[in-house]
Amino acid sequence: MTESINHFMRRIGVESDLRSLIYHICRAGKYINFTLRAGHTGYSETENASGEEQLKLDVQSDQIIMKELEKSELCALAISEEQELPQRFSAPRGSFTVAFDPLDGSSLFDANLSIGSIFGIWEGDELVGQTGHDMVGAAYIVYGPRVLLVISIKGSGTHELEMNDVGEFVLTRENIEITSTSKYFSPGNLRATISDEKYRKLLNDWTNDGRTLRYSGGMVPDIHHTISKGHGIFMYPPDEKHTSGKLRLAFECMPMGLIVGEAGGAACTHAGQPILDMSVSEIHQRCPILIGSTDDVATAVAAWK
Repeated sequence: MTESINHFMRRIGVESDLRSLIYHICRAGKYINFTLRAGHTGYSETENASGEEQLKLDVQSDQIIMKELEKSELCALAISEEQELPQRFSAPRGSFTVAFDPLDGSSLFDANLSIGSIFGIWEGDELVGQTGHDMVGAAYIVYGPRVLLVISIKGSGTHELEMNDVGEFVLTRENIEITSTSKYFSPGNLRATISDEKYRKLLNDWTNDGRTLRYSGGMVPDIHHTISKGHGIFMYPPDEKHTSGKLRLAFECMPMGLIVGEAGGAACTHAGQPILDMSVSEIHQRCPILIGSTDDVATAVAAWK
């Protein structure tokens, strides 16, 4: 018999308020999946907080998640990659902060590639000043041929659940582990190799070693490849245009850092600073990231020294 997410979270000891909040995140994922299947594509007439033109799907996904977080009565502060300012809600049943990327890789949708949503969860009603170690949980949802939820509650491992035909997530894999070495690498920001000789040499070395390149252009599907296979490394270093990196610390890097870390992997900047040690100084802060199998992350860091 398959195990529902609610039963699974009870079994591993997730406290009731956090269970309820995650339930609403799952509901948001279900409704986003329905929206994707309806095919509401094309650009809106708005830009996100980073000045990027938004797809209609970005806007709709953002609205769906915000609505579910407010309905939970547990989220005091909701911060979206798509919005410049955070949203404060009345939270009579508890107090959590949720930072999220509503639709990572949305530009891949028209090509029918997998995309996803990312969530980081902290206790309290502030994000600035928090570190990745302060997170109580993180999750991402992959919208692909199957709709999958990968979730980590701090100290309780990394687990995968699949959406069934009635829209409920059921457990498929428990306590996923990432091995220390891998044959896969996912090199983001390849344009950085034009000016970054160290990055170019690292990729050439791994190619010459016979490693297999796996890169879709989306953080969620590429990191999920590492989770699914149990090994791999995803990289997105800085370049001359994005000197602090391009991916967002609170919306993308910290949640993924917790998920991969709970599976035995590592996440740090190209300079070797652990992602979870970093502190959020402003909500749209960016950072470089190397994430995946520990030995491969260490090799990549050494390549930049």
